[in-house]
Amino acid sequence: MPTMADVAKKAGVSVMTVSRIINDSGPVKDATRKRVLRAMEELDYVPKGFTKHHIHQQINTLVLVVPDITNPFFTFVARGMEDVARKHQYRVILANTDEDLYKERESIQMCLDFHADGVLICPVGDSSAESLVLLIQRQLPFVMVDREVQGVSADVVKGNVKDASISLVTHLIGLGHRHIGIVTGPQQNQASRDRLAGYETALRDQGWDVDPAFIQESSMMRNANGKFIDAFLSLPHPPTALFVANVFQYAYARQRLAQLGLHMPQDLSIVGFGNTDELASGDSLLTAAIQPAYSYGSLGTQMLIERIEGMAQPLRKIILEAHLIYRQSTMPPKVIVR
Repeated sequence: MPTMADVAKKAGVSVMTVSRIINDSGPVKDATRKRVLRAMEELDYVPKGFTKHHIHQQINTLVLVVPDITNPFFTFVARGMEDVARKHQYRVILANTDEDLYKERESIQMCLDFHADGVLICPVGDSSAESLVLLIQRQLPFVMVDREVQGVSADVVKGNVKDASISLVTHLIGLGHRHIGIVTGPQQNQASRDRLAGYETALRDQGWDVDPAFIQESSMMRNANGKFIDAFLSLPHPPTALFVANVFQYAYARQRLAQLGLHMPQDLSIVGFGNTDELASGDSLLTAAIQPAYSYGSLGTQMLIERIEGMAQPLRKIILEAHLIYRQSTMPPKVIVR
């Protein structure tokens, strides 16, 4: 039967260090902890209070922290991450924040408590800075995907959301729409602000004013609703076209239109950010900006592993372009306003 001394010899540390790790009785560098745990796993040494699963999970583990894995965008991010992680013999643990700062903080604390090797995270928003700084202080490598947080220095993989938004709104303008509404996500995160900035830029490029009444904010989660449709339709001159933030807002918009006896695109054209694969969006009519979410996950994970293994030095930011797919959700307005 292997002993603590055998583990210490294989890991190249003292028996006292092994004891500290087993009993969590003193500070030990994460790199040393991983080395000891690997030795325990290889020798099949399972001390009292541990299980094989417990040891296994603490070795070569990455954590993916996203708002909601049921959002197809983050499903693709997760797949991209898992493919690269598996190639490099890392395991992936998933955590959903539901865009909740408290849940996000819990997830980050879990990463620290379980001595994860690194974290790929889509932050809730600007207020995530406090939790992310904790990762920096504890020297736990992380990469931000889709959103970055001002004042936090880290590797980032994100999309050129502003330019994609400009292209979507410009498409509507080209069809003859002059009254165009936008439904943003919560303005606490940069990606939502980039959508709004693109919308405003496209209108101002035409020499048009931006009407605050044509701007609504809504959740980007499954708990969204179609109340924004009622708000727009109550205006003296309702929009003839709408730019939504994601597929959940699009689904609620169509649902509410149907409840009101209205149709897309005859009564309201809709564009937005959509799914990232033709198979996953085969039943969608949405004219959409398609972001390469799989690449967010795969590139972000590659950057993360390089950071963990000491292969990267300067911080990096990768900005990926979306491509537009034109489907059946848009048409010229019934009456073109000149």
